Amino acid sequence: MVRMMTACALVMLMALPARSAEKVDLPAQIAATKTALENIAASVGNYPKALNEIEKARAFLKKAETAYDKGQKWMGLGGLKPEAEQEVRHNLQMTDMAVTLAKSRAAKGRNDEEAAAVDKQLTVVKARVKLLEDRKQAEEKLRQDLQKCETAARELETLRSEQAKQKAALDQLTAEKKKLEEQVAGLTAEKATLTGQLETAKKTAVPPPPAVPAAAPPAPAAGVK
Repeated sequence: MVRMMTACALVMLMALPARSAEKVDLPAQIAATKTALENIAASVGNYPKALNEIEKARAFLKKAETAYDKGQKWMGLGGLKPEAEQEVRHNLQMTDMAVTLAKSRAAKGRNDEEAAAVDKQLTVVKARVKLLEDRKQAEEKLRQDLQKCETAARELETLRSEQAKQKAALDQLTAEKKKLEEQVAGLTAEKATLTGQLETAKKTAVPPPPAVPAAAPPAPAAGVK
């Protein structure tokens, strides 16, 4: 374990001169970071969380610029102090991270808006579907009511037909009754006439002659049985 830690330390110490030897144009890097930051700031939209990350990125960039300005060696000779360079690099990294988060927040904001728009459209579609279902139910109810009305109309027509038949039968019976009443009236009148004639005949009739007794039958001859 100790050998491994020692080996790691040696590797890190060997890498330090190489890193120190690398010359990075920090002012150019600061300017490039600032340009990228402002381009992203113009494209993230009006999403509060994304704008908050943009403000953080600007603050980190401002710290990097300040650290660079204050980290110059005496009279600008010899470049930047190591601790100042480290601070500049750190703040530039934090700026990049904030910019990345800003892009992520903006993307999430757009996704949320799209999801809200989809939800709104879905709500509208559901409302339309419900409206269509309500209309379908109303039409079905109307159709059933219409069938009931048609059935009632047929029943009414049947009743009217039966009433018409009953009325015709009643008219026929009334006519036959009237005819019978006329016949009865005629017979009554005829009876009265005959009765009058009979009474008159009784009054004017001659009494019949007295009845002649019938002759006795002859006696049978002797020897005839």
